Amino acid sequence: MIIEQLVPSSPRTVGAHRVRIGDVAFGDDRIPIIAGPCAVEPDYIEHAQVAAAAGASALRGCVFKPRTHPASFQGAGMKGLELLDEARRLTGLPVLAEPLEVADVERLRPHVDALLIGTRSMHNTPLLRAAGRTALPVVVKRGMSATYDEWLAAAEYVAESGNDQIILCERGIRTFETATRNTLDVSAIAVLREKTDLPIIVDPSHATGRGAWVAPLALAAVAAGADGLLIECHPSPQHALCDGAQAITPAELTALTRAVQMLSASVRPSLPRSVDDARHSLDAIDSAIAGLIDRRARVVDALTRVKQELGVPLRDRGREQDVISRVQQRAPSLHPDAAALVMRAVIEACLTSSSAFQASDDVDLMVARVR
Repeated sequence: MIIEQLVPSSPRTVGAHRVRIGDVAFGDDRIPIIAGPCAVEPDYIEHAQVAAAAGASALRGCVFKPRTHPASFQGAGMKGLELLDEARRLTGLPVLAEPLEVADVERLRPHVDALLIGTRSMHNTPLLRAAGRTALPVVVKRGMSATYDEWLAAAEYVAESGNDQIILCERGIRTFETATRNTLDVSAIAVLREKTDLPIIVDPSHATGRGAWVAPLALAAVAAGADGLLIECHPSPQHALCDGAQAITPAELTALTRAVQMLSASVRPSLPRSVDDARHSLDAIDSAIAGLIDRRARVVDALTRVKQELGVPLRDRGREQDVISRVQQRAPSLHPDAAALVMRAVIEACLTSSSAFQASDDVDLMVARVR
């Protein structure tokens, strides 16, 4: 079978098989986030712009929506295609949308950068084959009761058409539990790593059904090795026409994007195969470092204010040396002198940025400020 040609001889390594949606690569050391409202609404252009500003790498752009109840909002339909075009033009981000029937594939093709096969369509073999014939990347969502092998078989229908640009999307399965909309199967990531080299992304929005639970499950998926996330984001979730309860706000998406950058830099191996790959890896690592330094500065600020209230010295040289020694031990790729230089600079930067330090008349601290 075609999918079996993508089965690794050993557990999958990052970068072994990548799929690009527009300029966004899935399957390397970065974790792209596809975001936007569940359905294209009249204000979709605004929704797309705020998602882009919040850190989205690609946009959800579903104009056709399969809904459980016929009275629910069914999507903007054909008139929503113009909104997709304008959103792509203004944000510069790629867009993916879901066809519900074979005819929808050609309708969407000029307006999107990838096709999304929804959970209800995973067993629609004519639709899978039609999506494969477009040569567009295809995201295949797992059916709500599908086994891993059934899910891979659905991807095989796409690959049969000569299209190996396939991404698998875990979105939760139906179990006996009713507290969440579905049960996110994080183990799917580890298991499928041994079955296929296709990129695997996770949709925690449909898994949880609650916006407040999206971030924790998204980070769990990244820690487990997911290659990307599919997140529902809406400026006013309470006013969303479709699945507003599981959408997060742009501010929450910004915070999640930063957390994903920090976590991914720690848990994913970086195996650059070119200058561009190396630069992308460094960008991800630098973003994580910046976020951690910012967090460290906030903790130092809180600590120095507590010390000021207690009337104890704001600076502890012995503690600082312990920190430097620990970094020297945990960064063996750096020369010990270089590690010490970096950490001293971080310590000074965090300390001199604290409000208590800036207000202090301590001579030792004043000398440090001048340096």
